[in-house]
Amino acid sequence: MRYTLYGVLYHHGVSAGGGHYTLHVLRGGGNNGNGGASGETWLHIDDETVSVVRHEDVFGGNDNERPDDRCAYLLFYRCVTPVRT
Repeated sequence: MRYTLYGVLYHHGVSAGGGHYTLHVLRGGGNNGNGGASGETWLHIDDETVSVVRHEDVFGGNDNERPDDRCAYLLFYRCVTPVRT
């Protein structure tokens, strides 16, 4: 079986007793030139704000440094049916 990542829930803060949560989620369809496969777009959700983000904002750039205090809390995967050749 093969799986693909479609969502990341982040915790921002220094302890489990407090902080803030945000989400990156992959939306299929459409083409905004954002580098996603098959027109997929990553969205950033923060309370009532939704914005388009780059692939690098989700997975990091070449230096793999986190731009803020976020820590991945939950990862969401979906099963991808293998393509037969």
